[in-house]
Amino acid sequence: MTRKELIRRITDEGQLTPEQAKVFLDRLVTTITQALHEGERVYLPKFGIFEIRHHLPRTGRNPVTGEPVSIPLRTVPSFRPAEALKKQIHSPH
Repeated sequence: MTRKELIRRITDEGQLTPEQAKVFLDRLVTTITQALHEGERVYLPKFGIFEIRHHLPRTGRNPVTGEPVSIPLRTVPSFRPAEALKKQIHSPH
C-alpha cells in the first residue's frame, strides 16, 4: 500500500478530508521519528512498539576474500507487533 492509498483509506470513513488525513499522517510519522531520535519507545496498544535497537560493533568476514572486516555500531529503528495485531493478521477473513 502506498502513502496515497493509505490516505484514501483513512478518508473513506468520511470523517476526515484528504488534506486532513495527509496532515495527520505526516504528523504521526514526524512524531514517531522524533520520539525514536530522542531515545523513546512508542507504544501503540493493539498495534505494537516502535523502538531503537543498537547492534554492537563486531568483526565479520569478507565472503570473497575471507579477510576480517570491522563492522561498526549500528543504531536502527525496529517495530515489534502486538499480539492483537498478530492474531488479526493470522485470523481467517
